[in-house]
Amino acid sequence: MDITDLERLIKSRRSIRRWKPVEVPEEMLKKAVELATWAPNGGNYQGWYFVIVKNRETIVRIADAVQSVADRIATWPEAKTWEEDVKRYQKNTSFFRKAPAVIGVFISDYRSVMDKVLLARESMDPIASRIMGFRRTAPTAIQSASAAATTMLLVFHQMGLGAIWLASPLMAKPEIETLLDVPSEMSLVCLIAVGYPDESPQKDRRSVDEVMKVI
Repeated sequence: MDITDLERLIKSRRSIRRWKPVEVPEEMLKKAVELATWAPNGGNYQGWYFVIVKNRETIVRIADAVQSVADRIATWPEAKTWEEDVKRYQKNTSFFRKAPAVIGVFISDYRSVMDKVLLARESMDPIASRIMGFRRTAPTAIQSASAAATTMLLVFHQMGLGAIWLASPLMAKPEIETLLDVPSEMSLVCLIAVGYPDESPQKDRRSVDEVMKVI
């Protein structure tokens, strides 16, 4: 693959929210997960774990759990300030219940040697505490899981499938972890819903000059 082909693949990928009612072969899902495990990860610790969900009842139960939390949040007085946006979010939050497959992306905790030093010292040293605070804004484990999820999205696109990265399920994190019976040390980062696309959304990107500088 030359850079032109790679550019075409990256720029043509879109988040898909509607799928054809067609089953996705398990081999394709497994291949996407396999390739995702070749993503960059902190210290090559490979602390990720993936759960492929094809069972319709389980997908619906996950979606119901997410919807239940969204419905509760929508009743809070604080939601009135953003009522229109909250209602739209509430309406769309569990659309993935119709996806032919969902993949849970999980990650275990990770502590580099620098993290260990900083954690041991932060309670007595404000400088160490400040530095550790910086590291907590973008934990290595989350960066590693995100790299895997991004790789998986591109693989699915190359396969002719349509997928979407879902952060909203974190609202029902403990319920989903229980439903999927993941090891206790694993923590949900996101879900990826996937199937054969039944839409072709078109969205532009901001000019690269707006989001970059060279110094």
